[in-house]
Amino acid sequence: MRIVVVGGGMQGRVIAENLAARPEKPEVVVADIQEPSTLPANVTFQKTDILDKLQAVDLAKDADAAVLAVPSSISHAALANLIKAGVPVADVSFTPNPPLDLDSAARSNGVCCVVDCGVAPGLSHLLIGRAYSELKGLDSVKILVGGMPESPPPVFRHAVYFNPHDLISEYVRPARARKGGQDIAPAPLDLDAEQHVDADLGHLEAFLSDGLRSLLTSYPDVRDMAELTLRWPGHLDTMRGLREMGILDDQKSTLAFGNTLAKRYPDTQYSDVLLMLVEATRGSQRRVWRLIDRYTNGQSAMSRTTGYTTAAIAIVLARKQFTEPGVHPPEFLGRDSRITADIIADLAERQVIVREVGSAITA
Repeated sequence: MRIVVVGGGMQGRVIAENLAARPEKPEVVVADIQEPSTLPANVTFQKTDILDKLQAVDLAKDADAAVLAVPSSISHAALANLIKAGVPVADVSFTPNPPLDLDSAARSNGVCCVVDCGVAPGLSHLLIGRAYSELKGLDSVKILVGGMPESPPPVFRHAVYFNPHDLISEYVRPARARKGGQDIAPAPLDLDAEQHVDADLGHLEAFLSDGLRSLLTSYPDVRDMAELTLRWPGHLDTMRGLREMGILDDQKSTLAFGNTLAKRYPDTQYSDVLLMLVEATRGSQRRVWRLIDRYTNGQSAMSRTTGYTTAAIAIVLARKQFTEPGVHPPEFLGRDSRITADIIADLAERQVIVREVGSAITA
């Protein structure tokens, strides 16, 4: 089994390490335009400009699957090249919208791609897809998710665990959701925060954010759908104050602010905890899953949950458990009970535990 990981950043290295440590001992290759300073054990490097079609074809030669973990600015073109190279892809690169417009190209090339392969979107969508299939439809979907510092710093009450500009966009980008059958898209900071009490973490705040993405189009019949981002109390007050000061007004100011945040509150100084709750209901029937994960062995909870889910999906593709040509959101995998169970079991083997719980999300 040969799997190529496109992207030598932190997320790509976490995924490569996860894959290389498996009992099957797959051949794992990290590909990037520049070799990372460090590589996981038993992982090789291949210098590749993924935006060069010929280099992409050469990289994909004899590969059973590829993982795409590159910056959003090049992810669409990179995925298009991998599709032309004819290799199945698990794509974890963040974009404002999933690249479903490449579906026809993937079908034409007979290539199976799964996009949005992280934790949320990603694992959250997989669980909603399973619930929708098992309950034969849904009335409502609610997802609560957030990666937060175990010991939050004063004032900001948060830290930077992924691209700081993508982090800021969570507070600026309209939060697409559905309420009473009507699609809505309010500004996240215009809404009052929901209060949430967790058995392990205590009091948290949750605000509507733009994480549903493909769920809104995959399930147009679900009347109520929302994803809310979890944060420690006090953080949203700080973000609202920054907005009032004009710091979140335009790209130039947010770019500078994002760079400042990354330097002042880096993930290396603040061990994190990630909590996710996924609730799906139909009538009196309800499915609820809970995941809590913490910084472990030098890997943040955000990197673990995002990277390990992506690696599990890559293994599904490499084993040819899912081969339907096209570009698919992760909820499509949830239609298959065996694939869903295999991914949850894969995560559990690596101490990322998804538990089905019997009670609803309470705010």
